[in-house]
Amino acid sequence: MSKTKVDPITRAAIDWILRLESGHACPSQRQVFKAWLAENPEHMAAWQRVAGLLKNPLTDLQSVDRRSPGQLQAARKALLETTSPSRKKALQGGVLLVLLGLGAAGVVDRITPLAGLMADQHTGTGERKTLELADGSRLTLNARSAVDIEFSAGQRRVRLREGELQVDVAADARRPFVVATAQGQVKALGTRFMVRQGTDESLASVQQHSVQLDTLGGLQRRIETGQVVSFTSHQIDPQTPTSGSQADWLEGRVELHDEPLSALVDALRPYQTGMLRISPEAARVRVFGVFPLDNTAHTLSALAQTLPIKVTRYGPWLTTIDVRR
Repeated sequence: MSKTKVDPITRAAIDWILRLESGHACPSQRQVFKAWLAENPEHMAAWQRVAGLLKNPLTDLQSVDRRSPGQLQAARKALLETTSPSRKKALQGGVLLVLLGLGAAGVVDRITPLAGLMADQHTGTGERKTLELADGSRLTLNARSAVDIEFSAGQRRVRLREGELQVDVAADARRPFVVATAQGQVKALGTRFMVRQGTDESLASVQQHSVQLDTLGGLQRRIETGQVVSFTSHQIDPQTPTSGSQADWLEGRVELHDEPLSALVDALRPYQTGMLRISPEAARVRVFGVFPLDNTAHTLSALAQTLPIKVTRYGPWLTTIDVRR
């Protein structure tokens, strides 16, 4: 196979993968990176190309080996090598990731989410953060979340760009507290609630007192303690409380009661540095139990011992889950 050619700007973007790989880049490095992004529109375009998460189903990945027998295992072996220079060379060439069906790159967003870099506050993969806001409210961000905080004399506003938050609102009769998403806004009428920004919809759940939901399309609904709704700009749908609407992530865990394995995988993804893919058959396996979020490898290994599933790791970049054949 001939070596994949990468243009200089894309190569520079891939180099940033390697600099940020540990997830512990110092603030000065992040400032240099932000300056590089702002220097040229082509830099941002290249970063977006290599940072985009691919959402190909697991069956597409499996078809790689059917088309070219042995390539997937060869890539897995190379990715598992511990010698850093060889891994760097492979990444810069883009060859192994192409073999895995991941594109020229496509892993860096799993380490440093792009949306978070430009936000007022953000968390990386596997990171939770609690902030005390200027008004005394407490804002907690789940992993891979990003917010802009806009306080004025007349309103307290938090714009959720990505991910999930919970807020404990401090009383202030003169300034309402609002969490805005791409589909609408949730205004506090009490003290504690949670909001999640999904791909095409948002979710709001109330842990204490109530909130007022207003969608961009003009729909309104009051949500009381224990209630959960998902919403788009033009639709509000009450939801049955599940693991996905609970705030157990604040304590680093997720609890499932007869839910599909896909629900657990969704909860683990913000804590998994590499890509995590699950086959449709494995996604339907039912799960009970309480699972830690902060050690995804341990959680998945434990599941493989108790459920009829197989977990395969391709180095730090990709983990697949399939039913045991």
